[in-house]
Amino acid sequence: MTLKRRLVLGVGLALGVLWASAAALLFLDLRSQVSDTLDERLAASARMVAGLVARQPGLLESPRSDTELVQPESEGVACQIQAAGGEVLVRTEGANSQALDAREPGYRNTMINGERWRLYTLEHNGLHITTADRMTERGELREGILLVLVAPFALALAGGIGVVWFGISRGLAPLERLSREVSRRRPSMLTPVDIGSAPAELQPVVSTLNDLLARVNEAIQREQHFASQAAHELRTPLTAIKTNLQVAARQAPEASRALDQAQAGIQRMQRIIEQLLMLARVERAGAHGHERAAVETVIHQAIADLPERDRIRTDSEPSLPDLPLPAPLASTALRNLLENALRHGTNGETVELRVKCSGTDLVMTVTNPAGENATGDPERSDGLGLTIVRAITERFDARFEFRHPREGMVEAVITWPT
Repeated sequence: MTLKRRLVLGVGLALGVLWASAAALLFLDLRSQVSDTLDERLAASARMVAGLVARQPGLLESPRSDTELVQPESEGVACQIQAAGGEVLVRTEGANSQALDAREPGYRNTMINGERWRLYTLEHNGLHITTADRMTERGELREGILLVLVAPFALALAGGIGVVWFGISRGLAPLERLSREVSRRRPSMLTPVDIGSAPAELQPVVSTLNDLLARVNEAIQREQHFASQAAHELRTPLTAIKTNLQVAARQAPEASRALDQAQAGIQRMQRIIEQLLMLARVERAGAHGHERAAVETVIHQAIADLPERDRIRTDSEPSLPDLPLPAPLASTALRNLLENALRHGTNGETVELRVKCSGTDLVMTVTNPAGENATGDPERSDGLGLTIVRAITERFDARFEFRHPREGMVEAVITWPT
């Protein structure tokens, strides 16, 4: 999970808990006040009826065959007046006299026809005046209050989270720029990081990172310079030693075998020096230059001066696209693979070089069909040739791998993006 999402989730949960708690407290308080208000309305209704009876006592004294007084506008309210002896004097139309029978003053709840009602009884001049309303009406009122509360609170919460997301996004924008800048860099890209105007908290990070990149760049340049200078310095004495050995071989024929072995060692050292110079060149090469190499040229340069090139069989498709790197680097990588296959394969066996297109890639495969000693381990080769192959392929976004299609066979594969 990203830092932005963590912050938004944390702040959003905190806001949600805060707003929900505030809404719950407000709802509980309003529900209590509404219940008290409705209870007060029942009491006020009973007192109003008592006042009417006191002003018009004839309502209760005149003989009536029907005790029903009036049908109220709402079916959820009822009223009943009882004498001290329990006789129902007056009640609203449809009211259940037994259900509204209450001798104790005050509030109570009861069930009438399967519904809960709230009753209030007032004792006045020997009369029991009972008013009632259905709890269903109160429940609907509470639901309305809850809806009125939830909608604004939910809207405010959603708006608050949106504002938090916008604010955090703006606040973390420099950090995201730094993340993009670092993630898109290749290992060879050691230029200073620039994210524009960095906040005070990020300035030490950017400064330290740039200092580190500068030190790494200086160290690499010193290493490359040392390898290049050392290789150049070794060239001259090796050439002189080789020349002296040739002169000694002509002057002392009896020591020709030992001298030939010494010359072979000198040639191997010269080859290693050439590889060191090529490795230094690869380290200095840019990965996104405009120079391209034709495949036919690369194959020709790789095979041209190999001592056992007659053992190499080439199979390439026509009209192959150019490779996105200089020809000397591509031919060096291919030559090293061919040398590795020739050196570690069975004597006399043919090494096959196949070049073909695969989608948008160009695939070079060097196959040693009968190589009991064939290996992809640089430790069993000269150790430097395959290192150079890996350096070249990594620098130019290619893939280098060894495959074992069957026992006794090794394929060295380079996949170049075209």
